Amino acid sequence: MMKKLFNFIASLAVLFSCDTFAMNINLVADKSNLNIGDTLELQVRVSGLDDQAAPSLGVYDLNLGFDAALFSLSAVHWGDSVLGNQLDLAGFGSLQESTLGANWLNLFELSFDSIADLDLLQAGDFTLFSVLLTAQAIGEGNLSLWINALGDASGNALSATEPNGLAVTVGGVEVPEPSSLLLLLGALAIFALRVRKLQYSR
Repeated sequence: MMKKLFNFIASLAVLFSCDTFAMNINLVADKSNLNIGDTLELQVRVSGLDDQAAPSLGVYDLNLGFDAALFSLSAVHWGDSVLGNQLDLAGFGSLQESTLGANWLNLFELSFDSIADLDLLQAGDFTLFSVLLTAQAIGEGNLSLWINALGDASGNALSATEPNGLAVTVGGVEVPEPSSLLLLLGALAIFALRVRKLQYSR
């Protein structure tokens, strides 16, 4: 209920807001080529905010799109692995929800920090969350991110540039080719066996 109310208020605020401030929210992948069984780590990163200054990010509602025929969801890790969760700066926790759909994952987080703590302590660039996907079929899949709503420390709507998309290729497990040295040794062994056989047959 709280999430739906926020989305409604944020949508109205976007319609009537004349604020030209826009931050960036982008997808970052740890690899673009992987094999079946490998894990793909996707980070959703925020940039363009000022360090320890308003406006800060207090709430977000995002959808991550992926091909469920190629990938299965393994885990969601909230916050930045180095900076910590920048929506939980005072240790009060945050409201976190993740909902898995057919080809998408919705992620919602609402900070319980005070306006002052978010504005005075939040970094300008940080990771919102990381998603781990496991490759389960061969093919090329597109990963996308779309923004449902963003809000600052006071709950006022924030704008952001259009998120980027990514293309990831999943291949089969590679079988290493024998080296030329091994092939040469194999040929010599066969030749030696034939010579020995001829010697014994005389």
